[in-house]
Amino acid sequence: MKNKLKDIVLGSLLADTFTLGAHWIYSPSEIENAKLDWKGLNKPLAKWHEGKNKGDFTHYGDQVVCLYEYIKDEKSFDIKKYMHRWQIFMQSYTGYIDGASSDTLKNLQNNKIIPSGSNSHDLSVVARIAPLLFLSANEKTFLKNVHSFVAATHNNEEVLEAASFFASLLWKIKEGNSIIHSIEDISKEYSKRLQGYVQEGLNNSNNTIDAINEFGSACATDGAFQSTIYLLKKYDNDFENLMIQNVKAGGDSSVRAMIFTMMLIASKGIDILPKTWLTQMNYKI
Repeated sequence: MKNKLKDIVLGSLLADTFTLGAHWIYSPSEIENAKLDWKGLNKPLAKWHEGKNKGDFTHYGDQVVCLYEYIKDEKSFDIKKYMHRWQIFMQSYTGYIDGASSDTLKNLQNNKIIPSGSNSHDLSVVARIAPLLFLSANEKTFLKNVHSFVAATHNNEEVLEAASFFASLLWKIKEGNSIIHSIEDISKEYSKRLQGYVQEGLNNSNNTIDAINEFGSACATDGAFQSTIYLLKKYDNDFENLMIQNVKAGGDSSVRAMIFTMMLIASKGIDILPKTWLTQMNYKI
């Protein structure tokens, strides 16, 4: 089981490094005309990732590594200890620092009691939850750890609900339940708003670029959530094409890819990951 959990973390990181090349390019035509290697990893096009190289992570993947290495060292999850380590990591971080991280750092510096998270509504923090599986003996513990982790940087009701949904979905899939059935079943336990997001994602029959741009290709939960559900349904059995079409749709492709890859690795195993991509990834777990 421990190997499977490690594979889920690895999958989320591979998804992040594959999307780095066109991450935060919002024009599908610009991506289509760029000289990207669709059979491997790429250096980033966006100025926000200046200094990053082929095989590196976005700031999302870098924060997954921060959590993964903390858990590997501590063999436990104490949110205060983790946030102390996260604060040290972020204060010397040379990559992009997003609004949620910046606001959280200010809150910590002002001695705000944890959860010290921003009010950010972006879904990116959900893409970073995989390492918490190592310390969760059951779904209840996993959901509790995810809630603490998410609230520490994204203390927003919509994000916390989305995090709970995707954490429960990941657990159910890991335990052998089918992806689409689990999505439909779990959503019944959540708000009408979230149920609406699920139905929008499941029922959209447009092509990938049109669907994702209709939902919104940025990182906001309202948009990224529906897009992730849509992609899981449309490309359930074609991982490589799923990754490529997700990137070609533009925007915050990393958030979507990291979440759906966790689900697919939990369901199908590590063999769906292209070996050439894995060998090009600079960080090894």
